[in-house]
Amino acid sequence: MKLLAPFAVAAMLAILQSSTSFAAGEPRRTVPDQAPRLALVIGNADYGKLGRLDNPGKDAELIAEKLRQLGFDVTERLDRDLKAMSGDVENFARKIRERGPQTVSVLYFAGHGLESDGTNYLIPVDADIKRKSDVAARSLSVQRIADRLASAGNQLNILILDACRDDPFPESVAPRGVTGLVPMGAVFGEFIASATGSGKVAFDGADGHSPYARALADVIATPGERLEDVFKSVRRQVRLATGEQQIPWESTSLELDFYFVPPSPPPSPAAQLLAAANETGSAALFDLLIERFPDSSEAATAKAALAKLHPSVRTESPASASSAAALVLARAAEAQTPQAYDLVATLFPDTPEAEQARAAASRLREKIVLDSAGPTYEGRELVQRIQEQLIRLDCMSGEGSGAFDAATIEGLRRATQLSDERYLWYRPTMAALRALKRIEAGDGCTRERLVAAPRCLHVNNEDFCQ
Repeated sequence: MKLLAPFAVAAMLAILQSSTSFAAGEPRRTVPDQAPRLALVIGNADYGKLGRLDNPGKDAELIAEKLRQLGFDVTERLDRDLKAMSGDVENFARKIRERGPQTVSVLYFAGHGLESDGTNYLIPVDADIKRKSDVAARSLSVQRIADRLASAGNQLNILILDACRDDPFPESVAPRGVTGLVPMGAVFGEFIASATGSGKVAFDGADGHSPYARALADVIATPGERLEDVFKSVRRQVRLATGEQQIPWESTSLELDFYFVPPSPPPSPAAQLLAAANETGSAALFDLLIERFPDSSEAATAKAALAKLHPSVRTESPASASSAAALVLARAAEAQTPQAYDLVATLFPDTPEAEQARAAASRLREKIVLDSAGPTYEGRELVQRIQEQLIRLDCMSGEGSGAFDAATIEGLRRATQLSDERYLWYRPTMAALRALKRIEAGDGCTRERLVAAPRCLHVNNEDFCQ
């Protein structure tokens, strides 16, 4: 286990509180706003052998337009056969490489998709799939697409798969209930999002767009929403819109934060102080601004404002100073940064607001440290921690041995039905452990919903079905 001891956390917090240049006081690592943005959008609707879909073309047009509005250079393609789709991906990867390592790419696909033997595939419009052996030869592997984009060497690739619409495939290809794409591992720098999970169909939609495309278009331009948070909102909307019949999943290996629309920068201390002075008409606050930030543009504004104030306003009362402190504290609560709270404590050191601000800044810094420091488990200890959670949730009986055995795999498989979060149930991961910890004991496996049709996966020479 990798875990900071309490004294180590305390030491880190002490350093943070004494230095504004320490990493916790700096912004999280974020993809620069000016990074090149490229997108490939494919909508396959006119399937010759599988029947026509109503909405992928319209969904592709909707998402392509949204991405253009967000600054992406979009290549839009409709009704692509296997050769054309393969060429589209190759050309897109080449274009990414030409734009350079800072490039952010999005590949959006709307149309048919399926999973076969644990591998996800996107289906071109010319696919004639009559037996299971046709799938790999006549479709495009999602893993192949992900690997090809990763080879371009850029910092972030986002794959959005609005696939698995209805189920037109023969029973020998996709047995009833074996639909949807399985969660898959993302290589470093990739984010993979799927419209629905294994065993589920992604609805094509009855209003001109799929529920997934509609939700994505609604939330993708939300200011200040991280990439992961955008897709949490998408999942929530789709889940509610489909009566929990369709639950999207994501897989990520990102270390940087990415915003389709970046958050507004937090106001500077001088700006916060000027706003408080303007709202209160406090001469003392204007004077303080000029004294503390003499070379700022806000100081020049404060001087002009002071010149207009009546001489009687030049004397401050304790009550008005306290009111001004409350205003600056309110702004800090909106900004939610340690630095904003530090401003309150610096400008009004002997007020109740200063005490509140110091406590709030301390809590924020502690959260930053703990969020970035662990704990992280590996190997046998990770398996034991997962087993403890499975036993707590009544998804597994007995004691945790630390061996990733059949009982543990079966328990994890059952636990995947308890929340919207997606993780590999046939492999011990920190994602699985974190998801299990967030489930209340009362919502454990004794209340799980049964899956209507079986789906089996061969792991360690044993078959596990759901």
